[in-house]
Amino acid sequence: RGIGAPSGLFLYRSSIDFSLECDFIRLEDTSPTKPPVGTLTFVNFPNRRRIWQSCNGLLCCFTFGGPDAKCNYHIYNPTIHRFTTLPNPAGRVFRNSRRVGSVHAVNLAFDPLKLPHYKAVCVYDSQILPEQFEIEVYSSETGLWRHSADPFSAKVNFELGVFWNCAINWVSYQGNSLYFNVDEERLGTMPMPPLPYGCEGRKLRYFAESCDHLHLIESYGPPTTQFNVYEMAKDYSGWSVKYLVDLDPVMDAFPESIVGLLDYKFLIISFLRRNSDEESFLVLGIPGKAIRYNFSDKTFKKLCDVPRDHLNFELDHAPMFGWYNAFQYIESLSCVTIRDSSMHFTVESKDDKIYTTVLID
Repeated sequence: RGIGAPSGLFLYRSSIDFSLECDFIRLEDTSPTKPPVGTLTFVNFPNRRRIWQSCNGLLCCFTFGGPDAKCNYHIYNPTIHRFTTLPNPAGRVFRNSRRVGSVHAVNLAFDPLKLPHYKAVCVYDSQILPEQFEIEVYSSETGLWRHSADPFSAKVNFELGVFWNCAINWVSYQGNSLYFNVDEERLGTMPMPPLPYGCEGRKLRYFAESCDHLHLIESYGPPTTQFNVYEMAKDYSGWSVKYLVDLDPVMDAFPESIVGLLDYKFLIISFLRRNSDEESFLVLGIPGKAIRYNFSDKTFKKLCDVPRDHLNFELDHAPMFGWYNAFQYIESLSCVTIRDSSMHFTVESKDDKIYTTVLID
C-alpha cells in the first residue's frame, strides 16, 4: 500500500485522572524503533487528556475539563514531536457534555498517499432537530471548518470512528453501522454480521483498520478463546471470515490468564494485517504481559511485560486495556501545520524512553 507498517503500539494507561501516559510495545524483536513519547503533557490545558485515535502516523488527542466542560482537540505527529490545536468550528465550542449542540467526537482522516493534508470530521447534536446529528469537516489545507451533510439519525458509537476506504466508519451495537465518505461527503450504511439468537446487542472485542483492511471481532456467550476475525469488503457488501482463532494453547502457556472454567483474562490489543497471511498476527493482553500470536503457524511469544499497576480498572474480570486503548505507531514526517508560534517542545531522553512536554504560552 505504500504507507509504512506499524512498528509499535502506544498502550494507553487507563486512569481516573485521564493522564496521558503510554507504554510503548515494539512489534518486532529487531525493530530499532525507540519509544517516541513516554508522557505527553499539554501545559495550560485542563488536566484531563488522552489519545483519541491514530491514523497513518498521526494521533488525534483531546484535553478537557473545567467548569464549562470545554475541550480542545490536537493533531500530533509523535515521530517529529509536532502538534497543532484544531480551531473551534464557527459559532461552536467543543464541549465534553450532553448539552444541545454538544460534540460527540472528532475523527481524523489522513491518507498521505493521496494528499499531504488531513481532515477532521466533527459529529455533534443538531441544534434544530432533536435526536439528530450534524457533521462539520475541517481541512488542514485551508485551516477552515465547513458544514457537511444534512441532519441524520444513527445509533452508532461516534467515539470509535475508524478511517478506512476514504471514510470514517462508526460501529453500531444494534442494527447496521454507518460510514461517512470524507472525499464525497456522503453517508452510507455498513451491514453487520447477524446477532446470535437471544442477543440484544453486540459484544464487540475489536473494530479497527490494518493494512487498508477493516476488521471486526465479536464474542458471545461465556468468555471464550475461540472466535472469528471478520474483514469488510471494499464495496461494503458484507463481512467475510478471514481467520478462525483458537487461543487455548496461549491460555495454557500463561495460566495467570485463566480465571476459572470457561473464564479467561485476555483482551485483543491489536490485529496487524500484513500483505501476506504468513506475516499477520494478533497482539493480546493478559495480566502483566503483551503476547504476539501468529496466524500462519499458530505460534506465540511474549512481546513485553505490562506492569499490573498500569491497569487501574477491571470490567467483566478483564483488565481495562484493549483495542480502544491501543494506537498504532507509524513513523511519519507528515506536517501537522503548526500555526501557533507560542507552542514549544522540550524533549528529555532517559532510560531508553523519550519524555515530551508541550508548553503553550
